[in-house]
Amino acid sequence: MRLRGCVLAIFLVLMVYIYGCSSSGGDVTPTSPENLLKVFSAAIQSGDETKAKAEALCTKEFWKNYGKRFFNQAARKKFEMKKNIVQSKGEKAVVTADLIREGKVVDQVYFYAVKEKDEWRFDGMDENKGHIDHYLAGRLPARFDLSDFPGSPKLEELGKKLIEIAGPLKEAADDTKKQRALLKGVLIGDPGSIYSQLRLLLEIANMKLNVVSTHMVDSIHRGAIVIKDETEKEKVFIYVAKEADAWKLINCHTGWLSEESILR
Repeated sequence: MRLRGCVLAIFLVLMVYIYGCSSSGGDVTPTSPENLLKVFSAAIQSGDETKAKAEALCTKEFWKNYGKRFFNQAARKKFEMKKNIVQSKGEKAVVTADLIREGKVVDQVYFYAVKEKDEWRFDGMDENKGHIDHYLAGRLPARFDLSDFPGSPKLEELGKKLIEIAGPLKEAADDTKKQRALLKGVLIGDPGSIYSQLRLLLEIANMKLNVVSTHMVDSIHRGAIVIKDETEKEKVFIYVAKEADAWKLINCHTGWLSEESILR
Protein backbone atom coordinates (compact mmCIF):
# COMPACT_ATOMS: atom_id res chain seq x y z
CA MET A 1 0.00 0.00 0.00
CA ARG A 2 2.84 2.34 0.86
CA LEU A 3 4.55 1.54 -2.45
CA ARG A 4 1.32 2.11 -4.37
CA GLY A 5 0.91 5.46 -2.62
CA CYS A 6 4.46 6.48 -3.56
CA VAL A 7 3.90 5.48 -7.19
CA LEU A 8 0.68 7.52 -7.28
CA ALA A 9 2.44 10.54 -5.77
CA ILE A 10 5.26 10.33 -8.31
CA PHE A 11 2.72 10.03 -11.14
CA LEU A 12 0.88 13.16 -9.99
CA VAL A 13 4.13 15.12 -9.73
CA LEU A 14 5.10 14.07 -13.25
CA MET A 15 1.70 15.07 -14.61
CA VAL A 16 2.01 18.51 -13.03
CA TYR A 17 5.50 18.89 -14.46
CA ILE A 18 4.48 17.76 -17.95
CA TYR A 19 1.44 20.06 -17.95
CA GLY A 20 3.61 22.96 -16.82
CA CYS A 21 6.12 22.35 -19.61
CA SER A 22 3.32 22.07 -22.15
CA SER A 23 1.74 25.28 -20.91
CA SER A 24 4.96 27.22 -21.28
CA GLY A 25 5.46 26.36 -24.91
CA GLY A 26 2.67 24.73 -26.85
CA ASP A 27 -0.69 24.96 -25.10
CA VAL A 28 -3.28 26.61 -27.36
CA THR A 29 -5.49 27.59 -24.42
CA PRO A 30 -3.13 29.54 -22.12
CA THR A 31 -4.27 30.20 -18.59
CA SER A 32 -2.10 33.28 -17.95
CA PRO A 33 -1.07 36.40 -19.92
CA GLU A 34 2.59 35.43 -19.57
CA ASN A 35 1.93 31.99 -21.02
CA LEU A 36 -0.12 33.51 -23.81
CA LEU A 37 2.90 35.51 -24.98
CA LYS A 38 5.17 32.45 -24.81
CA VAL A 39 2.82 30.35 -26.92
CA PHE A 40 2.31 33.15 -29.45
CA SER A 41 6.06 33.69 -29.71
CA ALA A 42 6.61 29.96 -30.22
CA ALA A 43 4.02 29.97 -33.02
CA ILE A 44 5.85 32.84 -34.72
CA GLN A 45 9.08 30.84 -34.71
CA SER A 46 7.40 28.05 -36.68
CA GLY A 47 5.81 30.38 -39.23
CA ASP A 48 2.96 29.36 -41.53
CA GLU A 49 2.62 25.84 -40.14
CA THR A 50 1.44 27.24 -36.81
CA LYS A 51 -0.62 30.18 -38.08
CA ALA A 52 -3.83 28.41 -37.05
CA LYS A 53 -2.48 28.08 -33.51
CA ALA A 54 -1.58 31.77 -33.45
CA GLU A 55 -5.07 32.67 -34.66
CA ALA A 56 -6.58 30.64 -31.82
CA LEU A 57 -4.65 32.83 -29.37
CA CYS A 58 -6.39 36.00 -30.59
CA THR A 59 -9.93 37.28 -30.54
CA LYS A 60 -11.60 37.10 -33.94
CA GLU A 61 -11.64 40.85 -34.50
CA PHE A 62 -8.01 41.40 -33.44
CA TRP A 63 -6.74 38.62 -35.72
CA LYS A 64 -8.77 39.96 -38.63
CA ASN A 65 -7.80 43.61 -38.22
CA TYR A 66 -4.17 43.41 -37.12
CA GLY A 67 -3.06 40.15 -35.51
CA LYS A 68 -2.67 38.21 -38.76
CA ARG A 69 -0.64 41.01 -40.34
CA PHE A 70 1.63 41.22 -37.28
CA PHE A 71 2.10 37.43 -37.24
CA ASN A 72 3.12 37.38 -40.90
CA GLN A 73 5.56 40.24 -40.43
CA ALA A 74 7.05 38.78 -37.24
CA ALA A 75 7.42 35.31 -38.82
CA ARG A 76 9.10 36.80 -41.89
CA LYS A 77 11.56 38.80 -39.76
CA LYS A 78 12.01 35.86 -37.36
CA PHE A 79 11.08 37.87 -34.29
CA GLU A 80 11.19 36.33 -30.85
CA MET A 81 9.08 37.91 -28.11
CA LYS A 82 10.10 38.11 -24.49
CA LYS A 83 7.94 39.34 -21.61
CA ASN A 84 9.14 42.58 -20.09
CA ILE A 85 6.31 43.28 -17.64
CA VAL A 86 2.69 42.24 -17.11
CA GLN A 87 0.01 44.54 -15.68
CA SER A 88 -3.40 43.12 -14.93
CA LYS A 89 -6.74 44.06 -13.44
CA GLY A 90 -9.56 41.56 -13.21
CA GLU A 91 -10.00 39.86 -16.56
CA LYS A 92 -7.82 42.32 -18.45
CA ALA A 93 -4.05 42.41 -18.80
CA VAL A 94 -1.37 44.23 -20.74
CA VAL A 95 1.81 42.37 -21.60
CA THR A 96 4.77 44.57 -22.45
CA ALA A 97 6.93 42.53 -24.83
CA ASP A 98 10.41 43.04 -26.20
CA LEU A 99 10.75 42.13 -29.87
CA ILE A 100 14.06 40.35 -30.35
CA ARG A 101 15.80 39.73 -33.65
CA GLU A 102 19.13 37.95 -33.91
CA GLY A 103 19.57 38.25 -30.16
CA LYS A 104 18.98 42.02 -30.02
CA VAL A 105 15.95 43.93 -28.73
CA VAL A 106 14.70 45.92 -31.74
CA ASP A 107 11.35 47.19 -30.47
CA GLN A 108 8.81 47.05 -27.66
CA VAL A 109 5.06 46.54 -28.05
CA TYR A 110 2.04 46.33 -25.76
CA PHE A 111 -0.36 43.40 -26.10
CA TYR A 112 -3.86 43.86 -24.67
CA ALA A 113 -5.26 40.58 -23.37
CA VAL A 114 -8.71 39.54 -22.17
CA LYS A 115 -9.79 36.49 -20.20
CA GLU A 116 -12.74 34.54 -21.54
CA LYS A 117 -13.88 31.28 -19.91
CA ASP A 118 -10.56 30.83 -18.06
CA GLU A 119 -8.57 31.30 -21.28
CA TRP A 120 -6.55 34.38 -22.23
CA ARG A 121 -6.63 35.87 -25.72
CA PHE A 122 -4.95 38.87 -27.31
CA ASP A 123 -7.51 41.52 -28.27
CA GLY A 124 -5.23 44.32 -29.42
CA MET A 125 -1.69 45.66 -29.60
CA ASP A 126 0.10 48.96 -30.15
CA GLU A 127 3.20 50.92 -29.14
CA ASN A 128 1.37 53.58 -27.17
CA LYS A 129 2.11 53.47 -23.45
CA GLY A 130 -0.63 56.03 -22.79
CA HIS A 131 -3.25 53.44 -23.74
CA ILE A 132 -2.41 50.97 -20.94
CA ASP A 133 -4.00 52.63 -17.91
CA HIS A 134 -7.11 53.56 -19.87
CA TYR A 135 -7.55 49.94 -20.99
CA LEU A 136 -7.07 48.42 -17.55
CA ALA A 137 -9.44 50.97 -16.00
CA GLY A 138 -12.10 50.25 -18.62
CA ARG A 139 -12.02 53.73 -20.11
CA LEU A 140 -10.92 52.46 -23.53
CA PRO A 141 -11.15 49.09 -25.29
CA ALA A 142 -8.12 47.23 -26.63
CA ARG A 143 -8.99 48.42 -30.13
CA PHE A 144 -10.76 51.65 -31.05
CA ASP A 145 -11.28 53.81 -34.10
CA LEU A 146 -11.30 57.52 -33.34
CA SER A 147 -13.58 58.22 -36.30
CA ASP A 148 -16.32 56.20 -34.59
CA PHE A 149 -16.60 58.66 -31.70
CA PRO A 150 -19.35 61.31 -32.00
CA GLY A 151 -18.93 64.98 -32.72
CA SER A 152 -19.05 67.67 -30.06
CA PRO A 153 -20.54 71.18 -30.33
CA LYS A 154 -17.91 72.42 -27.86
CA LEU A 155 -15.09 71.01 -29.97
CA GLU A 156 -16.60 72.56 -33.07
CA GLU A 157 -16.74 75.91 -31.28
CA LEU A 158 -13.09 75.53 -30.28
CA GLY A 159 -12.14 74.67 -33.85
CA LYS A 160 -13.87 77.80 -35.17
CA LYS A 161 -12.04 79.94 -32.59
CA LEU A 162 -8.72 78.46 -33.68
CA ILE A 163 -9.50 79.26 -37.31
CA GLU A 164 -10.46 82.80 -36.28
CA ILE A 165 -7.18 83.48 -34.49
CA ALA A 166 -4.90 81.54 -36.87
CA GLY A 167 -4.09 84.56 -39.05
CA PRO A 168 -3.40 87.03 -36.21
CA LEU A 169 -1.47 84.33 -34.34
CA LYS A 170 0.76 83.75 -37.35
CA GLU A 171 1.51 87.47 -37.51
CA ALA A 172 2.44 87.43 -33.79
CA ALA A 173 5.37 85.09 -34.40
CA ASP A 174 7.78 87.06 -32.21
CA ASP A 175 5.29 88.65 -29.85
CA THR A 176 4.60 86.36 -26.88
CA LYS A 177 2.42 88.97 -25.21
CA LYS A 178 0.15 89.18 -28.26
CA GLN A 179 0.11 85.38 -28.56
CA ARG A 180 -1.04 85.12 -24.95
CA ALA A 181 -3.83 87.65 -25.55
CA LEU A 182 -5.05 85.80 -28.65
CA LEU A 183 -5.00 82.40 -26.93
CA LYS A 184 -6.75 83.60 -23.77
CA GLY A 185 -10.03 81.73 -23.43
CA VAL A 186 -9.11 79.42 -26.32
CA LEU A 187 -6.24 77.20 -25.17
CA ILE A 188 -4.34 77.02 -21.88
CA GLY A 189 -0.59 76.52 -21.53
CA ASP A 190 2.61 78.20 -22.65
CA PRO A 191 1.89 80.50 -25.63
CA GLY A 192 5.24 79.82 -27.28
CA SER A 193 4.74 76.06 -27.09
CA ILE A 194 1.17 76.29 -28.41
CA TYR A 195 2.34 78.52 -31.28
CA SER A 196 5.00 75.98 -32.20
CA GLN A 197 2.58 73.03 -32.12
CA LEU A 198 -0.01 74.88 -34.23
CA ARG A 199 2.48 75.77 -36.97
CA LEU A 200 0.79 73.42 -39.49
CA LEU A 201 -2.52 75.22 -39.01
CA LEU A 202 -0.83 78.61 -39.21
CA GLU A 203 0.78 77.69 -42.53
CA ILE A 204 -2.66 77.59 -44.16
CA ALA A 205 -4.12 80.48 -42.14
CA ASN A 206 -4.54 82.60 -45.30
CA MET A 207 -6.92 80.03 -46.83
CA LYS A 208 -10.63 79.65 -46.21
CA LEU A 209 -10.79 77.01 -43.47
CA ASN A 210 -13.65 74.96 -42.08
CA VAL A 211 -14.18 72.47 -39.26
CA VAL A 212 -15.25 69.34 -41.11
CA SER A 213 -15.59 66.95 -38.15
CA THR A 214 -14.96 66.56 -34.43
CA HIS A 215 -14.58 63.42 -32.34
CA MET A 216 -14.98 63.47 -28.56
CA VAL A 217 -13.84 60.60 -26.33
CA ASP A 218 -15.71 61.47 -23.15
CA SER A 219 -14.24 58.57 -21.16
CA ILE A 220 -10.77 60.16 -21.28
CA HIS A 221 -11.86 63.82 -21.69
CA ARG A 222 -10.02 64.16 -24.98
CA GLY A 223 -11.04 64.97 -28.51
CA ALA A 224 -9.97 65.67 -32.08
CA ILE A 225 -10.82 68.48 -34.47
CA VAL A 226 -10.43 68.06 -38.23
CA ILE A 227 -9.91 71.28 -40.18
CA LYS A 228 -9.45 71.61 -43.93
CA ASP A 229 -9.32 74.33 -46.55
CA GLU A 230 -11.92 74.90 -49.26
CA THR A 231 -9.96 72.87 -51.83
CA GLU A 232 -9.91 69.92 -49.40
CA LYS A 233 -6.25 69.37 -50.26
CA GLU A 234 -4.98 70.70 -46.94
CA LYS A 235 -6.20 68.99 -43.80
CA VAL A 236 -5.02 69.50 -40.21
CA PHE A 237 -5.83 67.30 -37.22
CA ILE A 238 -5.82 68.96 -33.81
CA TYR A 239 -5.99 66.97 -30.56
CA VAL A 240 -7.02 68.52 -27.25
CA ALA A 241 -7.67 67.52 -23.65
CA LYS A 242 -10.38 68.97 -21.41
CA GLU A 243 -9.10 70.27 -18.08
CA ALA A 244 -11.90 71.65 -15.90
CA ASP A 245 -13.53 74.25 -18.20
CA ALA A 246 -10.46 74.76 -20.39
CA TRP A 247 -8.83 73.04 -23.38
CA LYS A 248 -5.19 72.01 -23.58
CA LEU A 249 -3.45 71.29 -26.88
CA ILE A 250 -2.03 67.76 -27.15
CA ASN A 251 -0.92 67.48 -30.74
CA CYS A 252 -1.38 68.89 -34.24
CA HIS A 253 -0.44 67.22 -37.52
CA THR A 254 -1.47 66.48 -41.09
CA GLY A 255 -2.13 63.07 -42.62
CA TRP A 256 -4.91 61.14 -40.95
CA LEU A 257 -6.95 60.78 -37.76
CA SER A 258 -4.64 59.07 -35.28
CA GLU A 259 -5.59 57.08 -32.17
CA GLU A 260 -1.98 57.34 -31.02
CA SER A 261 -1.99 61.13 -31.16
CA ILE A 262 -4.98 61.49 -28.86
CA LEU A 263 -3.24 59.39 -26.18
CA ARG A 264 -0.01 61.37 -25.98
